[in-house]
Amino acid sequence: MIPPYTDAIQQLVDSLAARIRHSVAVDDQRGSLIVSSRHYGDEDRLRIDVVLSRHLPARVAEYLDSFGISTSDKPLSIPGSPTLGLESRRCYPIRDHGRLLGYLWLIDEGAERFDEVVGACVVRLSARIRERMLQVAEEERRRRTLVADLLRGGEDSARAAKDLVDQGLVDARDEIVVIATDATTDPETVAAVITESTGRAGHDGPAISPLTAAPGDRGAVLVTGRTQVERTAARLAEAIRKGVRRRDAGGDGVFVGVSNTGSLGQAPDLLRQAVLAAFAAAEFPELAPVSSWRDTGVYGPLMLAAVASPEPVVPPRIADLGTGGRADSLAHTAEVFLDAAGDTATASARLMIHRTTLYYRLARIENKTGWNLKNGRDRLTLHLGLKMQRLLDSGIPALLRGEEQRRGGS
Repeated sequence: MIPPYTDAIQQLVDSLAARIRHSVAVDDQRGSLIVSSRHYGDEDRLRIDVVLSRHLPARVAEYLDSFGISTSDKPLSIPGSPTLGLESRRCYPIRDHGRLLGYLWLIDEGAERFDEVVGACVVRLSARIRERMLQVAEEERRRRTLVADLLRGGEDSARAAKDLVDQGLVDARDEIVVIATDATTDPETVAAVITESTGRAGHDGPAISPLTAAPGDRGAVLVTGRTQVERTAARLAEAIRKGVRRRDAGGDGVFVGVSNTGSLGQAPDLLRQAVLAAFAAAEFPELAPVSSWRDTGVYGPLMLAAVASPEPVVPPRIADLGTGGRADSLAHTAEVFLDAAGDTATASARLMIHRTTLYYRLARIENKTGWNLKNGRDRLTLHLGLKMQRLLDSGIPALLRGEEQRRGGS
């Protein structure tokens, strides 16, 4: 069913097209197709492709933008480009008190002769598109509430999943991936970057409609689909990192977490994965600013263990090795050595010490802990204990307690 506010735009466009006997198309300010009229034999390859896909290919959007259509308040003629599959066309920016709302397009090299009649239609379209924008904004608010309810879990999660499926926003059989940013990133900025990334000149290939939300006042994105969901999520996560940094040049950095792939019913657990991955990326320098749940490695299971046991136990002998963050501590030496799978050449290079010094430190570690570094079980105990100690020394325990309190109160 065509929404009432779009139906009114369609009627204006159809009336104009019938009057001038030319096909008419109207885009929103991001270049996504709103409506198009019937064709009168003047369609080109681009118009057909856009009607089918509802979005512009990136290089076409760049070509059109190069003529200043986004800043002009007057009609502009755009020369054709055979390589892009477009004929000469006339662009009529649609504005409301100077604010760009969209564009009306005619395919005709001499479309200037229609400027007067089209100009009158553009004035009427401006009011209708403004109404449409208000309606779309309200619908987006409702969608974001549903997605937030889905991700938070609790009693509302199942209802939200059903509503998302009933409204055609998600297919019950879709795979989903959740993206989350660190707590310092404004959720509205995340939503704006996603809109920008999936709108005009956003991408080539299949159109996608990720759903944004702010569960717990944290920026989150729900990516759904049948194919390439992980790849799409990875691309959007990187777009968020770059877009947020571009908008907030004074920021200290942006950290983004990406969950594993799962089903709609697993959404709250996938949000937890994404949140923890983002937080681990911020806390542990060895992780990338954009980290998937898989990237967290051993920290993932340890963080979940910390949730299950509020007071995880670290063998007391590990505390005797000093603070792991200090480059000269025995704890740091042990962690680097074990991360290198016991390769002394690699470990000494990473520590920037002579191999003899490394052997001396390893002997001290064995004396202090009573563990034999040639014994696999002792090495595993030490390695896991060191990772858990690093986790406990970070801000992750406080994050986990906060997340659990929010989930318990939802």
